[in-house]
Amino acid sequence: MIKIPKFKRDKYIFISNLKDVTANPDYPITMRRDGYLLSSQYTNRSLEALAKLVKARRNLLVSDNGNFTRMKSITSRFSLRGEAILALAIEEVKKDDKVKHETLEQRVDLILEVEKACAQELAEMDFEAIIRKQLSINPDYMIAMEDLTIPVMMMLGLMHPVFEPSANNVSKHQNNSIELYKTQSSGKMGSADGLSEVAKFHVLHAYDYASAFQGAKEIRKKLSPEGIAISYGGPMKSRRWVTSLKFGDKVETFKEKLPEPYLAATALTLGAAKGLESGVPVHILGVGTPILIAMISTLLPESSAISIDSTAPFKDANVGTLYGSKSAFIKMDQYKVAAYSLINNSPFTSRTPFFKQFEHDFPSNWDALRAELGVTTNSKIKDIASILKKETELTEKYIPFFSKMRSGKDEMMKRLRMDRAGHNFWILRNICVSVRDRMDDNDDLNKWIEYQVSRYCSVANRKWAEAVKHCFELSKKY
Repeated sequence: MIKIPKFKRDKYIFISNLKDVTANPDYPITMRRDGYLLSSQYTNRSLEALAKLVKARRNLLVSDNGNFTRMKSITSRFSLRGEAILALAIEEVKKDDKVKHETLEQRVDLILEVEKACAQELAEMDFEAIIRKQLSINPDYMIAMEDLTIPVMMMLGLMHPVFEPSANNVSKHQNNSIELYKTQSSGKMGSADGLSEVAKFHVLHAYDYASAFQGAKEIRKKLSPEGIAISYGGPMKSRRWVTSLKFGDKVETFKEKLPEPYLAATALTLGAAKGLESGVPVHILGVGTPILIAMISTLLPESSAISIDSTAPFKDANVGTLYGSKSAFIKMDQYKVAAYSLINNSPFTSRTPFFKQFEHDFPSNWDALRAELGVTTNSKIKDIASILKKETELTEKYIPFFSKMRSGKDEMMKRLRMDRAGHNFWILRNICVSVRDRMDDNDDLNKWIEYQVSRYCSVANRKWAEAVKHCFELSKKY
């Protein structure tokens, strides 16, 4: 069995999804990563070969079971009904201060259908084939088999605080995941020899503090897992707003509606940490938000190693979202960044090696673009950003790093896919390095996090800033 953490680097590490954009042997700079994750859903011969290559470079390699794809598919079948029930419940609480009995019955009926759909999906899964595919890349960690129900219910809005959901009602699904982990670890699903060489991470699904605490206590009582994976799939997919969160018997109420994702993710992580009370390694599934990656470091103080994965760096790069660290750990619209640079006559720069290499090979000409657009210090960011978004030939000609992604095999576009994703990754990687440098000194780490939260709140959207501020306060309180 491998040691966790195997290297100091593995104590707090961001894991990139394995694909040609993130690991291209023809462009070695892409391989300046520390770890990769590959889902069994996408594993094929070419990616198996790529996995072998990155493993030879001593990268940490994680194999996912592909279940989030299955969860999203099930969610899509019920999404309209879930949205309608939640919207109705929220309106009823506004009007009468309670959800009507009929609406609660609709919710129960939908939950029963979701449970049936998830159970059927599990019954039809070929566990032996999935595990064999996971092991085919010779991973260091593998995400073990799990029940699918809780994330689906959360993505459908069925676990929203307006319904006052009870943790007891999801315990059967948490225990099903425990039984699946036991069965897999025993070798009854096949590949017993291969499994003995890999760290198997049990997946803890929860929707709030109490359900995570409950699930973690059951894990501690019934299992000795080599690692725990906490799924952020439900919270981070939320586009909902909340006015309160429950922490056991206590209710934290906010003065206004705040976006749910960071708050829910923080609450369930704190509940998991409280329930586990151990140094078990933890892998966070599905979070690529810079400020949240920084804050996670204080949520699991006893864990011997924390790894975090997300598809966000390259997905965000594709749609024109850049990560920043100069003013704050924040996501930025690339056209607004470019507009700001033009108006202030201050060309965009970045210390990431990916940006530097791209800028060297495809240099910008900010002065020429500023002159062509007639930009002055009195120009409006919104107006200039709108022009840049529409006039794609201008960005490609003068500031290639800010080009809109398009089809095509020309060298500039191929490199843009790799380097803009690489830039975003490097911001996250540097956050992890900063955390590792402080993990042995809690006071230093907490001061650093407090400073980063303060920076974020000074520049972010006010609602998201309030949510982050509350996340930090709750992390200290609980």
